[in-house]
Amino acid sequence: MKSLSPYLRRQRWRWALGAIGTAGAVACNVYIPRLLGFAIDDLRGGRPLGARVTGYALRILGAALVSSSLYVMMRRVQGRASREISYEIRRDLFEHLTKLDPAYYHRTRTGDLMSRFTGDLNTVQEMLGFGVVQSINTVFILLFTLGMMVRLSWRLGLLVLGVFPGVMVLLALLLKVVAKRYAEVQEQQARIAAKAQENFSGIRVVKGYGMEDREVRDYRALNEIYRRSVLRLARVESPLWATVGLMMNGVFAGVLVVGARILLRGPPEGRLQGLTLGTFVTFVTYLFQLSWPMLSVGVVSNIFQRGAVSWKRVAQLFNAEPAIRDGPQTDTSIIVLKGDVQFEDVSLELGGRLLLDHVSLHVPQGQTLGITGRTGAGKSLLTALLARAVEPTSGRVRVDGHDVRNIPLVTLRAALGFVSQDPFLFSATLTENIDFGRLDAAPEDAAAQGARVAWAAEVAGLSSDVATFAQRYETMLGERGITLSGGQRQRTALARAVARRPPILVLDDAMSAVDSETESRILAQLKGELVGRTVFLIGHRISTLRHANKIIVLERGRIVESGTHAELLAANGPYAELDRKQKLAHGLGL
Repeated sequence: MKSLSPYLRRQRWRWALGAIGTAGAVACNVYIPRLLGFAIDDLRGGRPLGARVTGYALRILGAALVSSSLYVMMRRVQGRASREISYEIRRDLFEHLTKLDPAYYHRTRTGDLMSRFTGDLNTVQEMLGFGVVQSINTVFILLFTLGMMVRLSWRLGLLVLGVFPGVMVLLALLLKVVAKRYAEVQEQQARIAAKAQENFSGIRVVKGYGMEDREVRDYRALNEIYRRSVLRLARVESPLWATVGLMMNGVFAGVLVVGARILLRGPPEGRLQGLTLGTFVTFVTYLFQLSWPMLSVGVVSNIFQRGAVSWKRVAQLFNAEPAIRDGPQTDTSIIVLKGDVQFEDVSLELGGRLLLDHVSLHVPQGQTLGITGRTGAGKSLLTALLARAVEPTSGRVRVDGHDVRNIPLVTLRAALGFVSQDPFLFSATLTENIDFGRLDAAPEDAAAQGARVAWAAEVAGLSSDVATFAQRYETMLGERGITLSGGQRQRTALARAVARRPPILVLDDAMSAVDSETESRILAQLKGELVGRTVFLIGHRISTLRHANKIIVLERGRIVESGTHAELLAANGPYAELDRKQKLAHGLGL
């Protein structure tokens, strides 16, 4: 609860108001059996009742009405507090997760994240809602009711109080096992969620390879482990309620025997111990009122135990720190970038492998740099360094003369537009996907948005495809844009980057899924729109790279060739060899 204290403090007035209301409601409920006892003693004493009975009845009804009203108020106030806290936790957790670097998501399963974000947070909300409310209610009922019981008959009161140590010891032993087994259940639930999420996302691969039966078997195996874990947990939880109930019934039996003996001894003995028939009925009524609080001790303890385990899993997400973030060296005065990029003797080592080896490079503002090389040569890593998705092991990357480590991340990444070979599209309309990267979030009329989206789609060569869609730009895309072809997804991502009008544009094999003719048309349309913008054009096609102002060839993380298209052809090196191979393949119709 200590790590939850910032959230709890912000709702302290609601908790306090709810506690006061609970105390008042419990006091009224405790008063009702006392009135009943007085009425029984008056009746048994043969006193004239008349209006007194009506008075007792009205007071009982009045106490019940006040109690019910206070309970309604209390539940509303404390229920609001728990939901406000749940809202704040979800808000803060989502914001925190968006700040974590890509490497965190590479090593963390999406299904596990979703399990914690939904199932575990729901358990925490139950702890802060029903758990806290019932805890406050139980504490007041136990204090007020037990206090009255001891006051009515100290002997019977001590008999009831004697049960508590046994209940607490039993709960402590069982809940220790419950915590361990509940954690196992949650971990297995996360594995099941991850398995389902991977299969749903990769359904094309599963069906393409005809592996549905195997995946079903694997899921059944995980589900069977989950079933066993849940049953192991149930075997520990189920004795809680039965044992507490057995103890309560034992107390009932003991109170009946002891109380009956006191009453049968006659008025003097009973009166010395403060016990009359009305008092005894009041005591037994209090004992009935204690039944649920005694049982709820186990219920609430279990809820808090589950909530503690779930909060620990959620807190692990909060404790994850981004490897790359703004720091003391960040210059917040840098708010605009133009696009002059320099790599100064940059090396990058990951997992004991040297992936970039002393790369030095200057791309002036408004120039287009073509980058090619074999798979794994380090092409995409250069642009990853530019966006600070990874940090160089040595050397520096500069934009407009500023070390990227000194530029605020929000400023640096706002200046970049990325289009990858396998772009991610959201399950939203085409308009929402293309306009996703708009930096100005101020409201605007639909006509202005539509014009910008249509322009970006035209530049990206997507408009002719959109014309064939029944809903045009309001077409809903499936998850990851599954309703579009590979080429359409790439062009949608290109339109998204173009619509943003970034000073630096990175096209990472961004047109690999379109044919050469379409690619040439798109590049021709892009040429006029990219004036003044710095472009990193990563690809393998010479037809793509020849439009660049400068081209570099990477091999094993080193620049082995650099120059214009004509210069590299004349050098007769790896670039020229790639050109010959592609011309030969084109001539053979491959």
